[in-house]
Amino acid sequence: MVGGSEVGNKSLRVLRTLRVIVVEDEDDDATLLVRELKRSFNPEYELVTTPAGLREALQRGPWDIVISDWSLPAFNGLEAFRIVRQIDRDLPFIIVSGTISEENAVEALRAGVQDFMSKGRFARLAPAIERELREAEIRRQKRLAEIDLERQRAETERSERLLRNVLQSVPDGVIVVDT
Repeated sequence: MVGGSEVGNKSLRVLRTLRVIVVEDEDDDATLLVRELKRSFNPEYELVTTPAGLREALQRGPWDIVISDWSLPAFNGLEAFRIVRQIDRDLPFIIVSGTISEENAVEALRAGVQDFMSKGRFARLAPAIERELREAEIRRQKRLAEIDLERQRAETERSERLLRNVLQSVPDGVIVVDT
């Protein structure tokens, strides 16, 4: 791979840049994960191992996704997820772990983690990332539309109050005619 593109059989494929926080304490596992990401993306990543490191990395965003191990010495994947949600409620979060139990995986999904998969079984990783990036964009657009709708509603209420005050202050009668 050269400069974010891959050359093969006379075709040039430009890979999408993916800004990712990798929450992982094992260097070998982080290397394998990044190698897998490079198959489908041009990853720009930051490796973190502590809650403080995760908070600091999040402040240096924007990020596209967080991929976290479940078991870390200082905290676990669910705690990492909660830290991410405190700072960015739309940032996709995927757990990739070799030690997560079915009960913990269900607990994480119920808490809002978007997906989880076992280490070394990365066939679903790129499709899961693509799906979560699309869904995060939909959530952001929906929230922006809700904010805009609320702004329009407040503006309409303000205009109605102004019109009501004007009509109440006019000493003459006013007739409103509609088609």
